[in-house]
Amino acid sequence: MAYKEGWVLVNGIPTHVLTWGCWIDDPKPDGKSIILCISGNPGVTPFYKRFLCALNKQLDMPIWILSHAGHELPPMSINMKMPKNNKLFTLSGQIQHKAAFIKKYIPEDQNIYFIGHSVGAKIVSELLKNENLCKRTKKCYLVFPTLERIAETPNAKFFIPLATYFTPTILFFAWIFSCFPNMLRSILVKTFFIVARRIKIDETCLEAALHLILPAVLKKVFFLAMDEMDTIKELEIQALNEFKDKLKIYFTPTDNWAPLSHYESLKAAMPDIDATVLSEQFQHAFVLDMPEETATRR
Repeated sequence: MAYKEGWVLVNGIPTHVLTWGCWIDDPKPDGKSIILCISGNPGVTPFYKRFLCALNKQLDMPIWILSHAGHELPPMSINMKMPKNNKLFTLSGQIQHKAAFIKKYIPEDQNIYFIGHSVGAKIVSELLKNENLCKRTKKCYLVFPTLERIAETPNAKFFIPLATYFTPTILFFAWIFSCFPNMLRSILVKTFFIVARRIKIDETCLEAALHLILPAVLKKVFFLAMDEMDTIKELEIQALNEFKDKLKIYFTPTDNWAPLSHYESLKAAMPDIDATVLSEQFQHAFVLDMPEETATRR
């Protein structure tokens, strides 16, 4: 299916959209369905390109993904400016951003299949509180979801002090890094992933990583992450029960953002919910090292 990408304004925010199948402004076939992927944090769309390309080869329906508000900067050639209102970049703002996109670009007669990764799963669960949208939703695949108590997770215990005390320092070094020549920046990023993650990233993930390290983007990513820590508390059992038959949820034993204790609390509260623990080879950041393998899971 044909691939296309472009920029649109959603809630007044420049938003990067990638599509396989029909473009967002193309006529939609009556009675058909659309797969909408809501990313984790960072919401930089090229990170998900290999995963969605692999999914596109298996499925005969349009697949769309949009960037999180503020997580991608439009090229200079496009006359779009990022608004300065920080409320637009909170978790609540991201939920409103996705709701506005759906309202504008997905017609009422279209069914929706959601894929939500990490905090994207939380965003999907919040979107489904809208009764009309819930009725149109056929299935939601929540991949390594951060649905509860994220501030208590192992990774958060490292991240919160880092973001609290060192964000200005990190942004300063990101600014210095942005001044380096493109080739040097690419070499340094590739080297980092080889040393720190023991993986060799492809060109799409390299593009995404280079964009992520831009100070203006990194600031929004940290801002959203800290808001997640403050906002995502107890598991919303009553809300999830309303649409649990639409959910398919995946966990992995190696996840330090959505640990197995979250799977256990979910199953204890809702024993009949469709939740699966994958093998330990799957990582929370699956888009970096196992995007194709994750796309084959059902």
